[in-house]
Amino acid sequence: MAAKKMGRPPSVNPKSEQLSVKMDKTTETILDNYCLKHNVKRPAAVREAISRLNEEETRYFWSPEWRQLLEENETTLLKGTEDLQQTLSLLLSLIRSMKTKTGSEDE
Repeated sequence: MAAKKMGRPPSVNPKSEQLSVKMDKTTETILDNYCLKHNVKRPAAVREAISRLNEEETRYFWSPEWRQLLEENETTLLKGTEDLQQTLSLLLSLIRSMKTKTGSEDE
């Protein structure tokens, strides 16, 4: 029988690329706090953050389907916004009127 090789087994996804990054103290603190909270090392946290950048591109809200829905409903959404603004204006007007009638403090 052939002798087995000693050491670690080969990685399925080897980490052959190296990245050196300079950061300010605030960014370093954010990274270190994340690592402590999630019990991960810095390289793993950076790889996770980079993966999330890719996920952001594929999220539903940025998908062509979502953009199409927004375009199709733009008029309805704008009308709803106008209605909400009118309702808020009326509500503020009523509050001012109540303050005047009750002698409450001015704004």
